[in-house]
Amino acid sequence: MAFAGNLETMPVADLLQWASNGRQTGTVHVISGDVTKRIYIREGVIVSCTSTDPREFLGHFLVSHGAIDESDLRGAMIDQERQSKMLGELLVQRGAITEERLNQMLRLKAEEAIFDLFTWVTGRFRFLDGELPGYELVPISLDVQGLVLEGMRRLDEWARIAEVIPSMLCVPVSVRPLLDDADDIDLGRRSVLESVDDDRSIEDICLHTHSSEFFVCDILFHQMQEKRLKIVRPRTAPRNEELETGMSGAALVKVAREHLENGEIERTMRHLQAAASLEPHDRSLRENIADVELDVRGRLRNEGLGPKSVPVLAIGAHEVGKLNLEPSEGFILSRIDGVNSLENIVKISPLAEIDALLVVWKLLKGGQLRLK
Repeated sequence: MAFAGNLETMPVADLLQWASNGRQTGTVHVISGDVTKRIYIREGVIVSCTSTDPREFLGHFLVSHGAIDESDLRGAMIDQERQSKMLGELLVQRGAITEERLNQMLRLKAEEAIFDLFTWVTGRFRFLDGELPGYELVPISLDVQGLVLEGMRRLDEWARIAEVIPSMLCVPVSVRPLLDDADDIDLGRRSVLESVDDDRSIEDICLHTHSSEFFVCDILFHQMQEKRLKIVRPRTAPRNEELETGMSGAALVKVAREHLENGEIERTMRHLQAAASLEPHDRSLRENIADVELDVRGRLRNEGLGPKSVPVLAIGAHEVGKLNLEPSEGFILSRIDGVNSLENIVKISPLAEIDALLVVWKLLKGGQLRLK
């Protein structure tokens, strides 16, 4: 049996319990905006989960939890260009992680991706009966009832967190040492706490550590409860362009095309993002947005941003610290070493590919970068 619906009328918890109680076998596709998650179910048991959100890709997840570091990820991705193997297999082959540890992390990654679905208030889903991937899945077995209970607990936790952390642009400031008596803390949590420098915003920390918003906020929230940390509201409002109000998604895409014809790439992307957020479930609109994004990629390539291009700093390292950077700009700048190609930098970025390319383009236009 195959069927479809939306999360407003059938939340994720109900959807998973239906699959479990009916001992269903197949794939649940859950879509919201640009992100699609696929939950693979065999006889009512979840056996795997994948996501198109770059932050939930295996490599970034392993970095965020301290299982590997960025150099391991970069090396495995370079290997992947020459070998038709899964990233996890290559990481084991390189000795960056054991197979046992990898399987543990794959299970945790699937759980975290599903827990995130409980925060989705809008979206659509479809269940394809009997559909499972053609490749062999790493054997994991997740109890649906346990996932639902934990997912609901996470939802309540998010509500508590939002009361004291209203924005990802807030800056955590330590008032007592954060790592005292923390010898047994895992590497992922340690990395988050070490990233608190009284200057980075929470969004900065998420990018810097390749971590999800919940993972970072949960750590900071508990530090606040222990009176080790306080949260400072954003010092400046986020930079954004005023968009025309009252426009439909189709009209915003039309304006985006006009901006692209005039070479205004940044304004093009702002209008596309506005269109996507305004009507996230309009399939035809998504296809039109994808067409314009394809043209944006072509324009960026014409301006020298090919995959093998090597960006280098065009200013002194001391000048970088004086810049008023957005989190994504800070992340990209900190990964510029004059050796790695644009392709490699984009691959290790938790940003969507086109967003990472746009950041590099803006830094080139701003004179902070040049191409080698």
